[in-house]
Amino acid sequence: MNPTEPRDELTDMDPKNLEATIRQALSKLEGPTGRDLVSSGMVREIEVDGAEVTVVLRFEGVPREQRHALEDRVEALVRGLEGVTEVIVDSEVQGDPDVPAAASAGAHVHDASCAHDHGGGAAHSHGPAPTATKPAAKASNALSGVKNLIAVASGKGGVGKSTVAVNLALGLKARGARVGLLDIDVYGPSAPMLLGVTDARPGATSGNKFLPVDAYGLKVMSIGFMMEADQPGVWRGPIVGSIVKQFLTDVEWGELDYLCIDMPPGTGDAQLSLTQTAPVTGAIIVTTPSELALIDAVKGLQMFRKVETPVIGLVENMSHYACPSCGHESQPFNHGGTERVAEQYGVKILGRIPIDVDIQRGGDTGRPVTAVKPDSPQAKAFLDLADAVISTCPFRKPGDDGDPSKKKPGFLASLFKR
Repeated sequence: MNPTEPRDELTDMDPKNLEATIRQALSKLEGPTGRDLVSSGMVREIEVDGAEVTVVLRFEGVPREQRHALEDRVEALVRGLEGVTEVIVDSEVQGDPDVPAAASAGAHVHDASCAHDHGGGAAHSHGPAPTATKPAAKASNALSGVKNLIAVASGKGGVGKSTVAVNLALGLKARGARVGLLDIDVYGPSAPMLLGVTDARPGATSGNKFLPVDAYGLKVMSIGFMMEADQPGVWRGPIVGSIVKQFLTDVEWGELDYLCIDMPPGTGDAQLSLTQTAPVTGAIIVTTPSELALIDAVKGLQMFRKVETPVIGLVENMSHYACPSCGHESQPFNHGGTERVAEQYGVKILGRIPIDVDIQRGGDTGRPVTAVKPDSPQAKAFLDLADAVISTCPFRKPGDDGDPSKKKPGFLASLFKR
């Protein structure tokens, strides 16, 4: 059947009835059972937003290649209808025959994290992703050289998450680790500005993979390298999932001890896609002492626990302000709330970062304090944070000369002792 065949009899229908038009078109498309997609219940949902359409299909026991072929046919059919400019085909998969029984037992799988854009406004999902309550083993060749994936997250925007992520990465590097920074804050990427590489562009390998940008010895990749400075990130959920997956698997990360991942704020598609796509070692939740921020920090903490990703601990940013003249400390955002949350939910406080003009100016000018003023009290706060992360997620075996609890003879020396 030609996927665009129904168009002639449908284009004269009222655009307000676009959902009905799409459903009628899909009723003419045969599914793997021999019945049409609508009567067989394979069309889970049709969402129409102006000229943008999302179709959710439900598969049970259908091999991956057949799913992909049908997704392509649905995408072509709907895109061919009058009044449609963008198509996303998402899939729910149950009983995937391409996944071993032990891994798929009881799983309800969404393909959204693998959705991709074909250009021309069409996107659909390829390949299963694990359920939100039981992430599967998802190691890929692209990440096989990365020892620790650290998600730096926050429940709320504006708490300084990106500043913490950048300076944490630099702190880990200062301790002798090989470090990458992945900025997948798709709604407000900050790493290029924080590191002074706004004009940089990633290279490419002969295998069409991205080569990260070098900044202060970090391997850096950011969605910000692909966007104009004033371009808003307006993405549907499946596209967010696609971006997350591509930046994890289509970047030549090489050998890294840590890949710090600067997440978007909140508990949405990016967070779920990350845990579905990559073997995350643990998550760090950045918050301020404000009760408003702590409410959302708890939501972020609980989200990572729900998807069985360990929470390494909390970082209290903007913890206090020390007067540069007399040294008196004050707490503009109150105090004690972070301790209460840490005790209630059984997590550690990894560090407290002060409100400080040098930290702020360093971010604004692309000269992060941990890199340019490593001996300053401000940098020490981030180095202490790095030490706390290393103690939980070490990058060398205990007893190696590179153990941060022991005197280090140097990074090269530690390599020869492995």
